[in-house]
Amino acid sequence: MARVTVVGGAGDVGALVLPLLSRHHTVRVADLRPANGWHGDYVSADVADPASLRTACEGSDTLIFLAMGTKRDWDSAEWARNQFAVNVEGLYSALRAAAEVGVRRFVHASTASIFADYRAPLLPATGDAVDAYGLSKTAAELVCAAATREHDLSGISLRLVGPLADEDWQDYDDPHSRDVMTAGTDVAQAFLAALEAPTTGYRTCMISGDHTGDHIDLADARELLGWRPLARREATTPRENA
Repeated sequence: MARVTVVGGAGDVGALVLPLLSRHHTVRVADLRPANGWHGDYVSADVADPASLRTACEGSDTLIFLAMGTKRDWDSAEWARNQFAVNVEGLYSALRAAAEVGVRRFVHASTASIFADYRAPLLPATGDAVDAYGLSKTAAELVCAAATREHDLSGISLRLVGPLADEDWQDYDDPHSRDVMTAGTDVAQAFLAALEAPTTGYRTCMISGDHTGDHIDLADARELLGWRPLARREATTPRENA
């Protein structure tokens, strides 16, 4: 059983993964506020405050980084600045602080949005997005790779595609992205698998609900994590003509 500090655990992805992780490991949430419905260990921490991050990681052997930049005023200059402040600077501080107190492994919530078109049949080796969110997450993966070398860590970035709570995933009906969005239970299983995977160095893999593989290649997730999406949408009965 690992001792895990989840930085940013009070956010949307935290709500998806905390229940499963806490059934298998000893979990501490580190965030500006407690996670809704979370009754376990909680430490107030800010990714802009290295001292609070060190305190949050004390006694843990694994860091899960879920902190994300703001969603307010999307595409504004302040929004863009905040993406880099949290997704890059905050991640760098968290990995450094964790290593200083003895953490040896991390799992990082990245995104398929590092790619301009994540459904393309052949993706570039590194992200090619130009918007602040995708670009900051591309830089975040470079931070992860550097941290494994500087601090002798092992880690995985999960490139998430549209993580949604199961009920929202069932109802999601955007025809462009419906087949690639990821159900919360599958997201949680991916984080659990990444936490427990016997990998070394730094690796990345795509996490999507595209169980047919028609749009997104999930081979790395199968190879590294033994993971594949299991959720299936319920069949709907066509309405009878009035």
